[in-house]
Amino acid sequence: MNLEKLKTKVNPEYTTLVIIDMQRDYCCEGGIFDKMGFDLKAPKLLAPRLNAFVNKTRKVLKFIIHIKMALVSSLRSPAMAEHYARVGLQREYDPSYSEFYVVSPIEREVIIPKYRYSGFVSTYLDQYLRSNGIKTLVLTGLATNVCVESTARDGFMRDYYIVVPEDMTEGTSAEAKKWSLFNIGTFFGEVVDSKDLLSIWGIKD
Repeated sequence: MNLEKLKTKVNPEYTTLVIIDMQRDYCCEGGIFDKMGFDLKAPKLLAPRLNAFVNKTRKVLKFIIHIKMALVSSLRSPAMAEHYARVGLQREYDPSYSEFYVVSPIEREVIIPKYRYSGFVSTYLDQYLRSNGIKTLVLTGLATNVCVESTARDGFMRDYYIVVPEDMTEGTSAEAKKWSLFNIGTFFGEVVDSKDLLSIWGIKD
């Protein structure tokens, strides 16, 4: 890895940290991941690790964005309803599971609700980024192979540099995370270690 090139790419002047779907629904017993049979150990371990990383990056990054999955029944298309019912995503929703889990925004940070896997679909994320001169997205959160990868794909298609610290995201399984990171690193962005980012930003790990 060329850290000098990475340093240019993640210059704090035009880089934002994006935290995706760190919500109870994907980390807690009774949430949708739990109901679908996914192991919650990885997201539960990610939460404090990511929270510590976010606290450190707040020292240098002006822009930090929390993407939050929002379920709105009137926005559910027939195709989505059919898919959700078929794979077990359809259920009676408890709003308390939409709350943030461990990683919570502070006053100056932006919360952007999304209604699909990608943080760019039917949201104002792109407009917010362009209005603030953002060129590079550091993507973290859940799940690597679903919403993180979907956002990485759409961000790259919109000409943003995509950087994913591999230790600051988790997938629906270790295998799913592995291949999703391979996909992102091969086609859509750069997969790095969070320690390299902290070092580049002059933050002691």
